Amino acid sequence: MNSQTNQQQSHLLPDGRPIPRRITTNPQEKRHYENFTPAGFFDWRRWVPLLVIVISLNIVWWRQPLLHTKALSGAALTWQLIPLFGYTITIAIAMTLMMTQNFRSILSYLFLALSILFTFSSLIQTRHEIFTLLLLFTAFFIAIQQTWFGLQNWLGLLLFSVLATFAIPISIFYVTNNFLTQRFIWQLLPMLFGFGFYFTPILMPNPDGRKLSILTLGLFWVTILSHNVGISTVFIIIFSLMAFILQFVKAKIGNWQHMGYVLLMALSMLLIYH
Repeated sequence: MNSQTNQQQSHLLPDGRPIPRRITTNPQEKRHYENFTPAGFFDWRRWVPLLVIVISLNIVWWRQPLLHTKALSGAALTWQLIPLFGYTITIAIAMTLMMTQNFRSILSYLFLALSILFTFSSLIQTRHEIFTLLLLFTAFFIAIQQTWFGLQNWLGLLLFSVLATFAIPISIFYVTNNFLTQRFIWQLLPMLFGFGFYFTPILMPNPDGRKLSILTLGLFWVTILSHNVGISTVFIIIFSLMAFILQFVKAKIGNWQHMGYVLLMALSMLLIYH
């Protein structure tokens, strides 16, 4: 009797639901089973990942443009960046809500709408290229939540990496300096492949995503080794290995797993851009 009971329990998730049969590689069908301990609205487990992910994303986006601006012209922060800062905060909150709610967050649309409002600021709207880039970035997050677009795969990962890398950092640099440099764009390559690697398990939490992460990890390593090799490179490799191992963890960490990926990426970018 005990052996039969143990066998039945072995086929259950920690919250009592039956373990799904992995007959599909569609991440949308699997995400329902990824988070074993959903947090309530007032639960601190919901707000800690939100805070950490939002801060981490803004560190990733703002650090390099401001460092390059300071090295280039010594310019300081100006009030013209306020609408752009509002945009990055709201879009980061929307991203966090999507990631922690299986890319089906109704509340995220509110913050996506707020991010659009910030783009209609005269300081952004008059710069048509920046205005278009930011609107495309917001539109992507609306589209990725629609299952019929089928963007929760390698194509969505590619589009996200390109938009996340070039939309906001280029906007920050251009609004601050009113011009772009080819050197600045080339310096964004580690960020591009960083987004590609660290967000692979977020967009594709399935066996295909784990296989793809081997490729994205390799590309990320090649980029950082060709960028600037030093003692910090060792820590970047350690952080990326931690993220690679994290995707195989099936414990009750829920939203903390996504927080771990983004936090490790922010730490990597802090070491790359210094």
